Amino acid sequence: MADDKVSPDTRAGSSADLWVWGDAEVQPRLLHTMFRVGDFEASLRFYCDTLGMTVLDRFDVTSRRATGVFLGYGNYRQSALLELTQKWDVDGYTHGDAFGHVAIGVPDLPALVRTIEAAGYEVTDQPKVLMEGGPMVAFCKDPDGFAVELIQIRKD
Repeated sequence: MADDKVSPDTRAGSSADLWVWGDAEVQPRLLHTMFRVGDFEASLRFYCDTLGMTVLDRFDVTSRRATGVFLGYGNYRQSALLELTQKWDVDGYTHGDAFGHVAIGVPDLPALVRTIEAAGYEVTDQPKVLMEGGPMVAFCKDPDGFAVELIQIRKD
């Protein structure tokens, strides 16, 4: 993973001050979703080097024998994050059939799809409009086979 993708705000450990923001917070919000990954560094290369996310927090949970990282495009208060976790004693995981995908809004979908393909990752659905009046979307797979939906968010 490129060193320039590590946020200067990265903290060791997931402390309460990263999540508890004070008495002005009154609206529930989505904070993060978590994927268990088999190859931590391969996942970081995909999400950081290819998709442009930044590492916001990296930590070990010794009681669960796992390492975790929070990734995102902003800080904890700006947007929902992706948590990647790798168990120390597990070589791989079996995907069930209930999980669908995680979606990421991107400003230039065709350019990102070219970047993903050039990096050697699988694009399972090329950019297209799925529903009349809807945005252009594409799908790819991360190194662990999780589906990632990419949605064009900028109007041209």
